[in-house]
Amino acid sequence: MDWQAARSHFKQTWLTTLLSLILFAGVTYFLLWTECQTIQINLMLEELVSAAETIDVHTGDEAARYEGKVVHIVGPLRILEPISEPDYNIQVQAVKLRKRVQMYQWIEESTDQDNFISEPADESRKTYWYHKDWRDYVVDSSLFYIRPGHINPAIMPMSSETHIADNVKIGWAYLGIDIKRKVTDYYEIWSDSRPERSDIKLHSGFYYHGESALEHQIGDLRIHFSYAGREDDIYTAVGQVEGGTVQAYSPTRFPTADPICLLRKGSYTLNHLFELEKRDANIHTWQYRLFGFVQVLASAMTLHPDWVTIFLQSTWVSSNFRRCSRFWINFVLSCSYTLFIIALPWLIHKPAFGAIVLGCSMLPLLHYSTLMTRRDATQDAAQYTRWINTAN
Repeated sequence: MDWQAARSHFKQTWLTTLLSLILFAGVTYFLLWTECQTIQINLMLEELVSAAETIDVHTGDEAARYEGKVVHIVGPLRILEPISEPDYNIQVQAVKLRKRVQMYQWIEESTDQDNFISEPADESRKTYWYHKDWRDYVVDSSLFYIRPGHINPAIMPMSSETHIADNVKIGWAYLGIDIKRKVTDYYEIWSDSRPERSDIKLHSGFYYHGESALEHQIGDLRIHFSYAGREDDIYTAVGQVEGGTVQAYSPTRFPTADPICLLRKGSYTLNHLFELEKRDANIHTWQYRLFGFVQVLASAMTLHPDWVTIFLQSTWVSSNFRRCSRFWINFVLSCSYTLFIIALPWLIHKPAFGAIVLGCSMLPLLHYSTLMTRRDATQDAAQYTRWINTAN
């Protein structure tokens, strides 16, 4: 490789090159952090499940017996006190009650229109139009292109919120706040019980703050309720008993990490629950890995094209990638680099798995090299094959 040409090119493109390298270093750290977090979560799950003991919480109050122990419990939810919204005449026997608030506002839309008859600088013009719709957040009308006649309120008079029941039990065991937050099976509330307040209207399950439930004005509020964790629904929970309450467990191997607990709707054995949690963790990890790969490819593509030309001066690279487009070169190298970074933490935690991933990181390069070698051999053979007339 011509290092003199590389230094000269760096002086010309130092800013874009540094920005690309910073992005490259950042995504490398992100990939390493993701894999370390995945390993930590797996180890925490293993510690939690290995320490857990399956117990029957419906045979009597044995909170003192299991104090400080990690338990695995299954049973129906018991809600000792319902959650209510008196203003809307709503009361539910559930773990959570979620209130979603939306405001009727002006919405700006725009589109680009090409006009090739005008001057070159005005070939593309934007067309703006406005309509009214419900939004969960405040739409800032001060940023509109046409502001007169399209003014939205500056704040939401009411905000969305989620209420969590104070006393929730499975058998004799109360559920702690960390476990109750894991309840996410929401059901919509379509009530036909009208509120006593005259300024609140009910229509099709929605509560409206405004003059009418059918003809809306800018600034009107629309509220809808949903709940999760119904009374008598079967749930499976794993956590540590503290004062008769199942709380999140703090792993001894990771004292600074956030405490961990498990909760799922349905009846699951301890091993089945462990496998489901690992599967969900792996799905999230692969999403992060895909995001990291895209960022590696983006950082490679933001480099100046002349860097690829200098890079191709390497003998091995030139011999295997000389017929590739710039995108394909970056794609193959990004795949290999991403897998290489993923393999590093696993070489320490699970050497066998890390070695497999490390081997996979070389496959794109080896496969492409073999493919190009075959093509070259085939073309050379076709080029020098002589036609022989075997006819008498």
